[in-house]
Amino acid sequence: MSQSTPPTTDDDRAVIDLSADERHDLLAAERRRVVLEALVDREEPVALVDLAEWVAARETDAATPGEDATERVAVSLHHVHLPRMADLNVLDYDAAANRVEAVDDLALLQSS
Repeated sequence: MSQSTPPTTDDDRAVIDLSADERHDLLAAERRRVVLEALVDREEPVALVDLAEWVAARETDAATPGEDATERVAVSLHHVHLPRMADLNVLDYDAAANRVEAVDDLALLQSS
């Protein structure tokens, strides 16, 4: 039995292949769009707290968001957004270690 391999670019980066419904679900929430923006150029895993602080700063237009805002974002990311994004294979979320890592190249999201 042969396994299909995901499509790749000319430089062998895997293309994240989403259906139109999956792409809509992914991009429907502004918080998920901000997470994608935060991860698009990162090659290293990022701590949940650092990601939450970055997202909270974007949402509040503050250079350093308050601890409460960061905590609310972290809870929302942990319980809602990161698991959904991981289910779509857009990122890897290690909830036990509170680490988030982009899968391949997020700039290459493609719809079917």
